[in-house]
Amino acid sequence: MEFMTENEYIRQYFAMLEAECKARVLSQPAPTDGKSYCAPKLDHWMGCWNYTEAGTRATEPCPPIPGFDYLQNATFDCRENGTWYVNPATGREYADYSACFNFENAIKEMDKDVIHIYVTIALFCLSFVMISISLVIFFKFRQLRCDRITIHKNLFISYLLTDLFYLVYLSVIHFAEDVVLHNPDWCQFLHVITQYAIVCNFAWMFCEGLYLHTVMMSAFTSGKSVIIACLIIGWGVPVPLTIIYGAVRASLKDNIIACWSSESSFLWIMYAPVVLSMAINVVFVVNIMRLLITKLRQIPEVAQTSFISIHRKAVRATAILIPLLGLQFLIFIKRPEDKDSTLSTIYQYVLAIFVPLQGAFVSIMYCFCNGEVLSLLKRKWNQHNAMLPGKRKRAQSTSATQYTIVDPMSQVQTSVT
Repeated sequence: MEFMTENEYIRQYFAMLEAECKARVLSQPAPTDGKSYCAPKLDHWMGCWNYTEAGTRATEPCPPIPGFDYLQNATFDCRENGTWYVNPATGREYADYSACFNFENAIKEMDKDVIHIYVTIALFCLSFVMISISLVIFFKFRQLRCDRITIHKNLFISYLLTDLFYLVYLSVIHFAEDVVLHNPDWCQFLHVITQYAIVCNFAWMFCEGLYLHTVMMSAFTSGKSVIIACLIIGWGVPVPLTIIYGAVRASLKDNIIACWSSESSFLWIMYAPVVLSMAINVVFVVNIMRLLITKLRQIPEVAQTSFISIHRKAVRATAILIPLLGLQFLIFIKRPEDKDSTLSTIYQYVLAIFVPLQGAFVSIMYCFCNGEVLSLLKRKWNQHNAMLPGKRKRAQSTSATQYTIVDPMSQVQTSVT
């Protein structure tokens, strides 16, 4: 899901004010009553100053940005000669925002925002590295070539693309102010392709649930047909959603600002199917747990245990599916309306951790802690050590197959990893 920090809101707000000022004030003709006026001006804080009669003081509400008291007013003096007041120290026209600025609060907000951004980017980088290593492992070992791992590979690739595009997009939004204010087409495209990667990511989470549920419901289902269906759902279905979203948002002039970093109701074109897929995954998980309980009761050793023990085992087995299927994001669907509340701050920081680290969590649970993967890595390591100088003679005195990977499985059994 998309999230923005206060810095992004500032840039979004500035870009919106600039567009509004050009349309509402700067493009208007001068008064024709014969009086002297200061010309309209857009200042450094994006304050939009209208034609102001000479010898008077104009007032504008303080912008609602961190560190400012938006209940106060900024002022701009129009001198008797019809020119705006000039600060003697700088020689530049100067609007007075001193009543707006709260220095202590501004420093706190800026420090908090900078820390938030760098932590988010660092976590995305960590996730990117871990997912990359996981993909190398999955593609390296032929013993891991099976339908279940094929689904994992595509999910991990979607994580890789999401992390990559998110890193680029966040960097542009936070460190390229000129790009944000001028809103070039390529920046809008970057936003759209980032949304495509996010939806693909959730689509493959749905495919994980679909595949596991299908296999557990019917052992005779063709794996190839399920894989083809997942490829269409995972990479194909998000395409028309992305095209519709991009076309609708590009058609609205008031939305073509700040690289589309602002929250928009049109994002639901992309995210409504995501929420639906997560809801279906919840149904899958519940049914998978029911099937596990049924199968556990059929095992004589387990059937003799208590009712609570059987259900506890089923819950543990299905709980590990929650991060794989992205079900934890169901609690982040709605952002708190009051952005200054403690709840909103908690929401922002929890989301800033869960979103970047989602790929890292899944790679740890389904690759680095996977028994099959660990076994293969251990055997590969032993084989490598056996070929090192000094150990080769000892290897030659033993069976030539001692350090050979003898695991002949051509397909890893489908199970809850």
